[in-house]
Amino acid sequence: MRIDIHTHFQCLDFVKHLQGRSTLPNSVLDGGTYIIQCAAGLNVPALPKIIDMEKKLRDMEDMKIDIAVLSHGIPFGPDVLSGREADEWAARINDDLARIIDRYPGKFVGLGSIGFGDCERSITEVDRCVKELGFRGFQIFSNLCNRLRDSSEFIPVLRHIGMLGMPIHLHPAIPPNYVGLNTASLFLSLGFPFDNSLNTVRLIQSGLFDETLDLKLIVAHIGGVIPYLSGRIETFAAPSQTFPDALRLMYPIDHYLRQLYVDTVCYRIEALECCYKVMGAKHMLYGTDHPFGRTDVAAELIEQLSCPGSDRELIYHGNAERLLNLKEMPVAV
Repeated sequence: MRIDIHTHFQCLDFVKHLQGRSTLPNSVLDGGTYIIQCAAGLNVPALPKIIDMEKKLRDMEDMKIDIAVLSHGIPFGPDVLSGREADEWAARINDDLARIIDRYPGKFVGLGSIGFGDCERSITEVDRCVKELGFRGFQIFSNLCNRLRDSSEFIPVLRHIGMLGMPIHLHPAIPPNYVGLNTASLFLSLGFPFDNSLNTVRLIQSGLFDETLDLKLIVAHIGGVIPYLSGRIETFAAPSQTFPDALRLMYPIDHYLRQLYVDTVCYRIEALECCYKVMGAKHMLYGTDHPFGRTDVAAELIEQLSCPGSDRELIYHGNAERLLNLKEMPVAV
């Protein structure tokens, strides 16, 4: 069985709503395809496979994926609209996702979107996603409109999600400072994993994991650079003669790094092996980032991974079933 934790849909109405904005992001219609202008140098097309679920289902069949965990696939959320408008569009995106799930029972699971326009309205939408729409977690972005993820106005919402026992999938966003990032290849290869990693560590340092002991944070793209740089993060988070300031946390930072989860979206076996050795199979979840990147190598890399079959099953489906509470969910055939 395969559960894809990182795969996207797009609410076409939201993409259309971005047309005519005087500032980025916005969207334009080009030859029948909507192009989302996310930042100078980064345009994301609204591909058929991210809008037409019949096309996604055909790809899922080719990749032997049984269940796809859908999240909204633009490198920003409705938060870019700010205020009441952001909260209203978060609800509309969630309603669109709920309709997709209802139309294809047993094939899709939802990660909710949050507007962050107003804290109380965001918390209310979180509760609606869980209690009324049946979503199994939430997608949030590594920053919101250039505000860092550990900003005080966001923490109550994240804390509430954690208290409900819902997992959070942390997806990269456009870094607030993207000097030197002026092409899609630089944004996607370097800017995104950096911003995800930075804001993950900032969330740890904020004390959120001490306040919400059962917080389940899934960091996209094999945790960005965190597995590779975990030794460096641990070294410079600890007080020393050179840098005597200590973080005010209950435990050393490596304790929190070990609590993180990651999806397996990467494109080299060496990167996946590093992640496996540092994070362990119990903290890895199969993901493809469909329809972006190299979805064709997602399962191939896991098959190449030198690990017991039981670990491979955890990665493919066991961890997702546990974190998203999917064990009782019927699978469509």
